[in-house]
Amino acid sequence: MEREIKHTLKNGIDVYSYKNPALHSSHISLFVKAGSMYESAEENGITHFLEHAVYRNVNAQMGGELYSLLDRYGVEFGASTYSEMIQFYVSGVRESFKLACDIISKVLSPIKLPKSEIEAEKARIKAEIRESDDRNSLATFSAGIVHEGTSLGQTILGTQGSVSRINLKRLESYRQRCFCRGNVFLYLTGSFSEEDLKYLFSLLEQQELYEGEIRENVAPVSKNFFKREKNLHVKNADFTMLRFSFDMDMSRIPPCTDDVLYEMLLGGYSSRFFIEMSEKRGLFYDIAGSVEKYKNIGSFAFNFEVRGGSVYEAVEITLSILSELKKRIPTPDECIKTRFTDSAYLLYDDARELNFNFAYDCHVMNAPYRSVEESVALYNSVTPEDVFVAAREIFRAENLTLAIKADKKRLDISRLEQIIEKFKDEKL
Repeated sequence: MEREIKHTLKNGIDVYSYKNPALHSSHISLFVKAGSMYESAEENGITHFLEHAVYRNVNAQMGGELYSLLDRYGVEFGASTYSEMIQFYVSGVRESFKLACDIISKVLSPIKLPKSEIEAEKARIKAEIRESDDRNSLATFSAGIVHEGTSLGQTILGTQGSVSRINLKRLESYRQRCFCRGNVFLYLTGSFSEEDLKYLFSLLEQQELYEGEIRENVAPVSKNFFKREKNLHVKNADFTMLRFSFDMDMSRIPPCTDDVLYEMLLGGYSSRFFIEMSEKRGLFYDIAGSVEKYKNIGSFAFNFEVRGGSVYEAVEITLSILSELKKRIPTPDECIKTRFTDSAYLLYDDARELNFNFAYDCHVMNAPYRSVEESVALYNSVTPEDVFVAAREIFRAENLTLAIKADKKRLDISRLEQIIEKFKDEKL
């Protein structure tokens, strides 16, 4: 099969292509290394605002015809802002590739919008903030504790006040800082020809990139990271939800083992939390989790909702499962890797998933592979001993933040603290 090919254009833009001629679709993404992690408190939310403004700006450059063209040709144009990057993407059938090129190249253009458009978008984003559950969610509450005192404790949307301060001059100045050489790259997947690539390159080379600070995806580290003296944090609510977060030192965790641990605990039909806590005991129906990773640190987190009276049992079982992982090396069959090995080849059938996964893994996190086959080989090399080392490194009491939303009047804090103390007292 094909593997990733790198093209560096005259103006310094890197374009990575991973072709699959067998597909009928193509997917182009433009990534910018920017986000709330790089924002000051004063400018919090400006990256997300820029994402929205770029969409309006592209429409303006196309004479207001963007939306009708998308519908007419069955093309999708979207964007997402993360803590460490923005992704703009255009996807559709391969016959629409040149239209996709026209759209994605305009993402790099200066913002030239009338004040009325900026104010209209400002009102929309304020409504998004108002309607969002981010302010009150357990994830936001937990992130504010885990990343206390750093920009990662901020929300991606920003606040009503920070958004109010954005104007065209500030937005364009910020865009120039972000859209600089080394911070912008494109990733192409699916079906396209050499002629298609030349057309895209010709459009991109007309765009100007500035010199600026290159972002390396190194996260700011909270003073409490790896030394959590207070593990339990409670927020009042009329329901009971728990979120466990464990600090990760990425330099001490063997490559890919955090993904294998996630699958063992949360990912599959036989995952330990699902079997033990949902199937056997019915403590919850569903459990959700994530592994937030940067080059230097990360956070292994999961959350679930239980009845108020079951909270103590749920905490005990959770910590017991994690303790067992640290006591013995798992068998090869327990190291669930199929999603990253056999099933990984399904990425060839999905231009969108292949695009995001390889762009993020290889050019934001600097993974060493450049093809699905190389990725599979790396995951196949993960041993049970590697997984054991990772479990002992991650699931330490000094890495634990347990955030709970519950009725404080009915919650026995001291009982929960005693359960956590037992976890602390366990010797590795």
